Amino acid sequence: MAETAARTDVGLDHMWKDIIDLGLQPYIEHLDTNGYTVIPPEIANPNGLTERMLEACLDISERRNGERPDLMHGKIRSGGSPIGDAMKAILLEDSVFEEALMNPALLAVSTYLCGYDVVLSSLSSTMKGPGETLFRLHTDTRLPSPLPTQALLCKCIYALTDFDRENGSTAFVPGSHKWGRNPVDNETVIGEGASYKAVPAEAPAGSLIIFHGSTWHGAYNRAAPGLRASVHLLMVRSILRVTEDFYKRIPEEVLARNPARFAILTQQGVVPAYLDKEDERAKVMSAMKYTSAFERESGIALPVIR
Repeated sequence: MAETAARTDVGLDHMWKDIIDLGLQPYIEHLDTNGYTVIPPEIANPNGLTERMLEACLDISERRNGERPDLMHGKIRSGGSPIGDAMKAILLEDSVFEEALMNPALLAVSTYLCGYDVVLSSLSSTMKGPGETLFRLHTDTRLPSPLPTQALLCKCIYALTDFDRENGSTAFVPGSHKWGRNPVDNETVIGEGASYKAVPAEAPAGSLIIFHGSTWHGAYNRAAPGLRASVHLLMVRSILRVTEDFYKRIPEEVLARNPARFAILTQQGVVPAYLDKEDERAKVMSAMKYTSAFERESGIALPVIR
């Protein structure tokens, strides 16, 4: 297996025990080789998690848009976007998304890539209908080339419906995470005229797709009728700027009903920008409250994330 940053981070033994206990070794090997992996429903979908998430996403879409999506026959007004209708900031809309974040398989693989200080940057849902547009290849690291070899972030996608070429699945260029650069010009093309061959992620409903932040990826157009539904979690190292601000925004009852790591994942252990010495001290003390709770619960030492 390739060396990763997590190998030298804190909690090495804990991380590998989780990977072995969950039977994730072959998926880690595929991730190391290809830059992405598909964890099957029998591991990734405890207690009907994805079925419950799908119902929650349909409920949210109905509340926000005034109409419940028709998965079998419906179309999405996406304004031409190849990714479909994206519903942002849904973590606190239903407690099932707390379970999605705390899924042991998701945590084991995102920790493998980004270490125990990894935090949730965003949690959203996408519903994608039929269309003609292919979503061009890119990386999620969003830095100019050359890119770091270590993963600064990873994307985790729950397939709430079947993912394949006809259904408009995510497309990956296997091994591209090792190249240390972004695609340019015709390298961003999927299909005819492409410089590199992309492959569709084949993932039955209930699967979990996870990929390295520097893996070249895009999406095929959906050719089949109906909608492709998914939930996306962007996980990033704590030194990066996040998309959604969860700091001091998670209700106490939500923190109380979850393990201590939930607070770390939702940015409560991060020290944000401060105004002066007094403000710095208050924010450091707040972060230490959550990091100390995590250390007591897990036996893993974390620095105050600043």
